[in-house]
Amino acid sequence: MSKSKIPRHERYGRLWRIWWHVEYGLMHVYGPGDLDEARDPRAAMRRERDQRKAAHEARQAATKPQG
Repeated sequence: MSKSKIPRHERYGRLWRIWWHVEYGLMHVYGPGDLDEARDPRAAMRRERDQRKAAHEARQAATKPQG
């Protein structure tokens, strides 16, 4: 699958990963205090990252040649 066919909200590119770490760090310093898992924005960011990473790995495995 080419990069242009992957929806923007599902991409797991290098710039997205760098920005994720910047935003996560800022959220740690300037974000809200500890909240429960359902309301914590950092937990939501981790869940989104895990979903994108899993989708990326699945795409990589699907395009990897067998043999």
